[in-house]
Amino acid sequence: MAERFICKPGNTLPEPAVRAKRWRRNLGQSGTRDDRVLFCGDIHCKIDRLGSLISEAADRVDAGTIVLLGDLLNEWNIAPENEAAAFNKLVDWVNDQRRHRRVVVLLGNHDLTYWVQSNTPDYRAFKSTCPGYNESAYPDVHDLLHALQPQMIYGFDDAQGHRVLASHAGLTQSWWNWMANELTGSIGNVPALYDSDAVAVADTVNRCAQGSIGDGIRPFGIMVGHERGGSRGEAPSPVWAGKEELARDPLHGFRQIVGHTPVETVEYRRCGAGTGALAQSGRPSKRSRAELWYCDTHSLYRDGRPIGDDSLLLYDRASGNAWSVTAGTVKRAI
Repeated sequence: MAERFICKPGNTLPEPAVRAKRWRRNLGQSGTRDDRVLFCGDIHCKIDRLGSLISEAADRVDAGTIVLLGDLLNEWNIAPENEAAAFNKLVDWVNDQRRHRRVVVLLGNHDLTYWVQSNTPDYRAFKSTCPGYNESAYPDVHDLLHALQPQMIYGFDDAQGHRVLASHAGLTQSWWNWMANELTGSIGNVPALYDSDAVAVADTVNRCAQGSIGDGIRPFGIMVGHERGGSRGEAPSPVWAGKEELARDPLHGFRQIVGHTPVETVEYRRCGAGTGALAQSGRPSKRSRAELWYCDTHSLYRDGRPIGDDSLLLYDRASGNAWSVTAGTVKRAI
């Protein structure tokens, strides 16, 4: 692994990911309902099974927001008509939840082909990087996906000063640098990371994907790093970064919550020294480490066996703590 995925210059190796630890009920929920955010990994057409699990967990922890981390579509070998039906059920579930709480929907690499207009260069490019794409399901899914008002990345600052970003696969420092360089000519200077809160960083990425700045969504779908089968040296986009690519090159100064790479349970990881909170000089502290949570616990093996335990991640913005939430129990993630 160390030979294949090399840290960027100046970074030390990330620590190993760790499984969630047990949490005793009622600890860490010091804020209001609006402070509690529940994150759900890749759904892949399984809302029939996952909908009640997610809503029950959200009710139990009294979460004011649910964030779906992308890859809503494309389960193994699903028929087009079944994919369209499953997505209709997901839309109904989201609309029902939005009567009680906020639901943020993020796009994953499996969703991009359904998102863009058909018969366009983006559509043709994304078909080649979207495994499992069902062209026959596109007419039913496309408009419904837009009706959910998805975005590329979601960000907030918690009460403890942590800057938190959530996206499908994660924002690497290399990809941010690439995007900033591309945007400098069109919008002037991109906000410096040291001066930017997580909302501003997320807004910049989302505006880029929407085409209001930069060249639009195309780079998100075609910039695939070596870990996920792309070109060696390519900076992976926030829907394509691999688990090790993100850990070895995280956006400095941020916590991130991602799906994309299947895990057995929600995992927590500290990245290399010098990647975390910035010092007053604007440079990374030599000891601080960026932090990651991996949440893709709903994915299946090709033969239909479950990979993960369906755990979710609860983040409390008041305390800055996070926990892995499973059916009937809550486990602490850090």
